[in-house]
Amino acid sequence: MKWVGLSVALALVVFLGIPIGIITVGVVAVAPAVQEQIRQDPCSAYDTAATTLSATSSTASSSSFELPRWGTPRHQSLSSPAQSIPARVKTLYVAAANRYKIPWQLLAGIGMAETRHGRNNRTSSAGAQGLMQFMPGTFRAYGVDGDGDGRRDIHNDADSIFSAANYLVHSGVKNGKAGVIRALWAYNRSITYRNDVLYYAWSYAGKAGVVVSTEDPDDCIPVDGDLPGFDDTCAASHSAAERGLRATAVHGLRCVKQAFPAITSMGGRRSSSSSTCSFSDHCTGLAVDFMIPKWNTRAGNAYGWRVAHWVQAHAKQLRVKYIIWDVKKWNPSAGQKWRPYRHPYGNSNPTLAHKNHVHVSFYAR
Repeated sequence: MKWVGLSVALALVVFLGIPIGIITVGVVAVAPAVQEQIRQDPCSAYDTAATTLSATSSTASSSSFELPRWGTPRHQSLSSPAQSIPARVKTLYVAAANRYKIPWQLLAGIGMAETRHGRNNRTSSAGAQGLMQFMPGTFRAYGVDGDGDGRRDIHNDADSIFSAANYLVHSGVKNGKAGVIRALWAYNRSITYRNDVLYYAWSYAGKAGVVVSTEDPDDCIPVDGDLPGFDDTCAASHSAAERGLRATAVHGLRCVKQAFPAITSMGGRRSSSSSTCSFSDHCTGLAVDFMIPKWNTRAGNAYGWRVAHWVQAHAKQLRVKYIIWDVKKWNPSAGQKWRPYRHPYGNSNPTLAHKNHVHVSFYAR
């Protein structure tokens, strides 16, 4: 039987160009989830190159951790390189890694893939929340108190990062390379996601792609001083959010983007099949959501209020119907005061409560 197996292996190499290493991986006894990943993407399941990362320190360690290298296919990391990590967030990655004895770079890889270390910290379309994007049910099962305040908060960065480490350990991340694959599969059942995370992890270890520098929003977001001036000749934003918007909303989007260039993500027209169409101006192309960078920091919140107050100051020129921001609503038809706001579906997350974006509705003309 050995000769038969060898003959088959040689035939596969000669005629199909399949490396011997792939064949040997295929006969390793692994969990079903890992077997499925190997079936779809055998080349990246294991790697014979050096795969040792520190498991207890940000710089050096007496213990090591086997981490598979990335493979193919990749998606996000092909066009979005690893970004520099805010010092506060890196401190949390390292602290969680020390507690759970896993590489901080692995946590950083997940944080980069999920929210760019909190820079894009919004509730996903599937309902995942927080810096490490937990589904509420998973967080209830594996969430931990990371900052010692006696609470488990899915939106708290420390709790989110420590909970991610806890979840990885419970998913078998310490059980060799196969365990890492299995744990990442549990975290997000996507081959490209796993390869992106591993690529980012090795980038932070200095053994893959570059890490691009991004300024700390506390340094680049203006939070005081006079509000920007108003120029009614607002240039095209080149944002996909413009598509499907009515003329007044397009004009408003362009003017806000021009006055606040730190805003890089916006939401525009919503599908007419959305359950929110009974009350939302998004479905008619008359509303724009301006996502606030680092909304969950003091600087980000202050920046959001600058945006809201600027829109308020120029409401007549922009044909503004109302503004919602930070659980407050300003409706000039009801007076000049900002009043408490409650979403029709409740304020159970930052998106519904409008804590991560400034919503602006416009009149049709």
